Amino acid sequence: MASDVTWSIEQARLYQLAAVGLHGAAYPPGDEGIRRCFRDLSCLQLDPLPVLGRNHDLVIQARVPETHPGEALDLIHRERLGFEYWDKMLCAVAIEWFPLLRSLMERSGDAWIRRRGEQLERDAQGTLAAETGAVREHGPTSSRDLAALGVAQRDHRGWKSTKAANVALEALWNSGVLSVSHRRNFRRYFDLAERIIPETLRNEAPPSPEEYSRKALLKRVRTVGLLPARGSPDAWTALRDARRQQVAARLVGEGHLEEIRVDGVRTPYFAASDASERLSRLEGSDDDRGVRFIAPLDPLMWARDSLRQLWAFDYVWEVYKPAAKRTYGYYVLPVLKDRRFVARFDGRFDREEATLRVLSYHPEPDGVPVDDPEVRAAFARFLRYLGGAQIEFPAGERWAPDLSGEGH
Repeated sequence: MASDVTWSIEQARLYQLAAVGLHGAAYPPGDEGIRRCFRDLSCLQLDPLPVLGRNHDLVIQARVPETHPGEALDLIHRERLGFEYWDKMLCAVAIEWFPLLRSLMERSGDAWIRRRGEQLERDAQGTLAAETGAVREHGPTSSRDLAALGVAQRDHRGWKSTKAANVALEALWNSGVLSVSHRRNFRRYFDLAERIIPETLRNEAPPSPEEYSRKALLKRVRTVGLLPARGSPDAWTALRDARRQQVAARLVGEGHLEEIRVDGVRTPYFAASDASERLSRLEGSDDDRGVRFIAPLDPLMWARDSLRQLWAFDYVWEVYKPAAKRTYGYYVLPVLKDRRFVARFDGRFDREEATLRVLSYHPEPDGVPVDDPEVRAAFARFLRYLGGAQIEFPAGERWAPDLSGEGH
């Protein structure tokens, strides 16, 4: 693909940081910052592991001061800022994108979940209708509530043995009949979509499959900032049809996307149509938020090939590797300073002792050591986010920073 737009690596990094809300966006603290940040990102990838807060909490804390684990998703559900569905993987998606994803719901959503629901209905006809009726009558309902009510408690065998009620909840959510009302200790409570999604959005006609591919691709570019044209299957998840049909190239030709080449990087990138204009406004801008700890599934991390090529940072989330095969640790967070990754660390938070345990800290070549003042300041902010009192570093040092001051 030919392109007349070429950036330096520094320009590309600056643009991507700004596009994903890590440069230039001065979010206010607390709830208002969460609202604005979620609106700008349009989605947060959800993951259940609560090691240092959950992934979506970590995405927010890198951008918004004075937030704590559990607050973001609770606010998103409470104020109906978004809904949970597939966008890359399972995400909390900004509410205005419901008509787009309704197209996916009506076609199949996740195909494996759809097939399980169809099998359930063949094995026990009427289960889906019975469960819909139970939710209609009782309001927000979890699988545990259905067990107490005695609804659809027969065993159902699929990929694993489970209760029919659990399979039905997933299938009804996957097809858009139900939506997640809220979570409690990350347990989902489902309600009828008509009670959760605003009527104006439910009445908006969903796009055709072709238009879905175009809009979903534009949305993905907006989320990641720079989408690699080749490789990076993680960043292209759920966009297989768009990739096969070369939708991005057509969008470039129509002026809806811009194709960017980067000095020294073979793979071109797709960016928003105003990317060059935005970059010109960004150049020379300062951002003094200092060192930040980045979530494993942050939008900046979605394109792992790009991390190596553009950011000179090789990162693999090793939580699913056997312990003996891990290089850096179980739940490792990248450490970002200015426009480069300077280190990574593996940590655990002990709630009972209010202690953040830094199990390992690995500076990058020409990186920043753990005793650097900016890194220490970042750890103090991170401890405040966790609600802890002290940090235990790898050498056994215990540090209780003063967290009484304002700011994050």
